[in-house]
Amino acid sequence: MKKFSVFIFVIVFTACRQTGIEASNSINVQTLASFDNVKQAGHYLISLPKGLNKIEVNEQINESSLIITVHGYKSEGYEWIKALIAFSKEYSELYFYRYDWNICPDKAGEDLAKSIDSMLTVNDNFDNIQIYGHSYGGLVITYAAANLKTDLDAKIHTIAAPLAGYPRIMDSCNLQYDVNTMLQYPTWGTNISHYQWRTQKEQDGAFRDLDFDPQVIELPNSNVTLLPDSMDGHRLGHNWSVTWVARAILENE
Repeated sequence: MKKFSVFIFVIVFTACRQTGIEASNSINVQTLASFDNVKQAGHYLISLPKGLNKIEVNEQINESSLIITVHGYKSEGYEWIKALIAFSKEYSELYFYRYDWNICPDKAGEDLAKSIDSMLTVNDNFDNIQIYGHSYGGLVITYAAANLKTDLDAKIHTIAAPLAGYPRIMDSCNLQYDVNTMLQYPTWGTNISHYQWRTQKEQDGAFRDLDFDPQVIELPNSNVTLLPDSMDGHRLGHNWSVTWVARAILENE
């Protein structure tokens, strides 16, 4: 039985390699749904290897859209579980990107862009890209936007992201700031659309004790949506904002 299992693993691994998709690992979305609660599933998710991890679905649907999700600083992963399960019902090419949150967001963004560009060089079946970054991940994907070499239409969705800057976790980074001490991002291409999904500061446990709202920043050609203060009868705070945005995106597809 052990030899048979190894044989199956080799076949699956080889098949994944032959697709050209540069994913560090792959898991079936049903694995995430099988845990007793989202905290357990989140622990499993955030323990995946660094890089692009494929979220396998059980049927091939909408293979033309490349969906990439990016976690935040010291994420426990659980904020992404319901969103990933929801996305898996609409998209086959779904990925969760793991990175080292101890490196600066501009470098993490460059690494993400390289991974995406590398994927696209061997798979030209995509018509568009959607990248979702929560919290610190919103900075990562905003820096990635300017480094993408693709001409595909790309939508960059930042969720509860301190795009203006969050000194406590970025003091050691050599980032560019404007005269108002707000972060300055490199210019991205005209094929890229940028979206900011902001939580209400007083409802957001990550931001409510600050004397400013680090989500508030004026970026060129960036669309801003302020989230409501509740969802399903509960406070809509920092982490559950991911679920709210996933629902809103899918309802408008």
